[in-house]
Formats: sequence, structure tokens, C-alpha cells
Amino acid sequence: MRKFVVQIFVLISFALFGQHKRVDSIAVFGLHKSKISYIQKLIFATKNQPLDTLTINDDLIRLIREPAVSHAYYSLDTLANTQLKLNYHIEENKTLIPAVDIWSTLEGAIAYHIGINDHNFLGRGYKAGAFYRRNNRNGFGLLFGNPNLINYTLGWEGIVQKRNTLEPILNNGDTYIYDYTFWHAELGAFYRPLLEQRYQVNLGFLQDQYNLERGEANAFIPKEFNTHKFLIKATFDYNLLEQYYYFQYGIRNRFSNTWVMGKNFGGERFFYLIENETTYFKRIHTNGNWASRLHLGISRNFETPFPAFVLDNNLNIRGIGNRVQRGSALAALSSEYRHTIVEHGWLAVQANGFLDFAAIRPAGKSLGVAFEDQNIKAFGGIGIRIIHKFIHSAILRIDYGFSLKKMHEGGIVFGIGQFF
Repeated sequence: MRKFVVQIFVLISFALFGQHKRVDSIAVFGLHKSKISYIQKLIFATKNQPLDTLTINDDLIRLIREPAVSHAYYSLDTLANTQLKLNYHIEENKTLIPAVDIWSTLEGAIAYHIGINDHNFLGRGYKAGAFYRRNNRNGFGLLFGNPNLINYTLGWEGIVQKRNTLEPILNNGDTYIYDYTFWHAELGAFYRPLLEQRYQVNLGFLQDQYNLERGEANAFIPKEFNTHKFLIKATFDYNLLEQYYYFQYGIRNRFSNTWVMGKNFGGERFFYLIENETTYFKRIHTNGNWASRLHLGISRNFETPFPAFVLDNNLNIRGIGNRVQRGSALAALSSEYRHTIVEHGWLAVQANGFLDFAAIRPAGKSLGVAFEDQNIKAFGGIGIRIIHKFIHSAILRIDYGFSLKKMHEGGIVFGIGQFF
């Protein structure tokens, strides 16, 4: 009751006296690489208006979500005649960073992905990057985007890539290997009417080429298959996450619906994919962070050796291996506890323990089959994170996962960035 009375008193005091305090000027401190014009697009507080702490707090969330910003806070200077100077203090991130992933692929071979990304290209918040991927075969890609085209409300991004790999297919207990080449060009535009809402539409062109390299062709397994496709994807992102350096807290939900027109194996010419991903983060005391992710997906269900969803080291089940099983529907839950064991200056080290679960529906089967024993995977494990607090996503991730159903199954997964 006492706390409630105090809150009411503060609100009344602000209503009576706070309205007389106006913002005379706004200044930004701490910029090195970032251009002031870029940061100003993210600040909605305005001069010659009454002080609005809600708008300022939203500005801080908006700033901290930018890859270029490690942390942000504000201060006020009192001027003559109850005027105020509003100061935003920015701690910048280094944003020119490598992208590195290493995993095991077919027959124990090592696959890797290396690249370079700048999330604050030219100091204007642009995203530019390039990568090379070796997964039995060679691949590459280029990407570019401007998240704040005119202002914070509008943005765009694009990617062009080629990937070439060996794809294993299981059919009646036999394994077939395809040499698979994938060309992809995609352009997306997004609109953010509010701080927590983002709507995005992507248009893309794809080319798939399959050539059977190991195994005998049959009615279900063609010798070769080439197709061109057109893609439309709509995404809604509802983001209530807040961040303090590498700690996160809050909830975020992303829903997407993808339509693809173009011939598939079996002659189908229309395909859809619906996905929903919910992430929840909770700060636990000073050093703890509990993180959970629920990923649900369903696609058009027909017989095909290449359905939309996969169980994979780098996507949903740590320790399971590279693309071990495919399906047309997926339910995957990952939960982990991260605890900071070292923090000094720019460096932080976290230890973590995790559980990953997934159920997958084989293509062409009923939804209930996804929950049969052979289609359910459960892995647990431990890991470590080595974090640079002032380089965007500079988190070296090492996890060891093992099967909770068959304890001898497991593996190590390396990567850059948190698993989710």
C-alpha cells in the first residue's frame, strides 16, 4: 500500500510540475564510427517539447537493438528557465566481424562457413557481408541492407548466394547421395510502425539442381532434377526484448508464411511453409540468463526426398549431426541456462547447460507419426561462451551435446553467436 501511495504521489508531482520542464536541446556523445545522421534516425524525442521519459526509454531500447550500439543511457542538464538539455550517451560496438561455423558432415568430413560482416557499414547502420561455405562442395554469398532507409520506420535487405553440397536421402532403408546446387536471390522490405512491431515482405528467385551421385535411380529417386522457383514470404515480428550488454530479458515472437511457385519432386507446383518461433529470456540475479526457444513449423505435406524441415546441429539439436533427418512438420524446444563465470573489462565468459527436444513428421505421413519414438530426438549438454562485450555478436560458442535416449550418441558444435 505504501509503495502504491508513493507511485501516485510521483505521478501527480510530474503532472503538476514536470510539464513545465521542456527539452531545449538534444546532444549525442560517444560516437566514433557512427554518423550522427544515422543515430538521429533512432531518436524520437524532440526539442521544444515537454520532457517525455517514456519516449526517451523507447529511444534507448531502439538504440541498444542496433548492432552498432553496445549500451546506451541518457542524462539531463538543467538550463535557465526550467529548460533541459537531453544527452544520449552511446557505447559503440565494433561491427566488422567474422562469421565462422564448423560442423561435421557426411562420413565424418568437416564442413565450415567463413565470412565477414559489417553491421555498421560506412557508419550509417548499413549491413554488408560476404561468405564462403565448404560443405563437401563450394558455395558463396553476398548480402546488403539498409535497416533505416529514410527513418527507423522503413528498411530493406537483399542477398545473392550459391550453395553446392552433397545431400543424403533415405528411402526404404537405403541412402542416396545427391550433388545439390542451389542459386538464390532475394530482396526484402520491412515496415516498423511501432517499436515492438515489424512487418516484412520478401520476394525471391531460386534455382535447384539435383544430380544423383550415389545410388540407383528409381520412380521415387530421379537421376537428375532441375527447377526454377519464385518465392514470396511475409513475416510479422513482435519484439518485447530488452538487453543489457550480452544479457537479454523479455519475450519475442516471429511468425512467417512462405509461398513457393515452381516444380518440385513429384510434379507439385505450389508449396507453402508456415513457421512460428517464440523466444523467452529471463535475467536471474546478476550473472544468470535463462533462455528458451519454441519453434513450430508445418508445410504442405507430400512425398518428397527434400521436405522443408531438418534436424541439424546448427539449427535445433546440438550434438545430433548435420541434417540427420527431414520432415514436413517440426516442433522443437530448446532451453538453456547461461551463467557468467568471468567478467572483466571487455571480456565475459559464460558456462551453460542445455536441453534440446524435437519431433519431426516424415514427408507424406500423418501428423501423429511425428511423435513416434524414431521421430523424437532429445539431447542435453554443456557449453561455454567467450564474449567480447563491445563487438557485435562476438561470442565464441562451443557446445557438447549427447542423446538422452542413446547416451553414446553426441558431438561438439562450434559457432559464432549464441545458439538462439
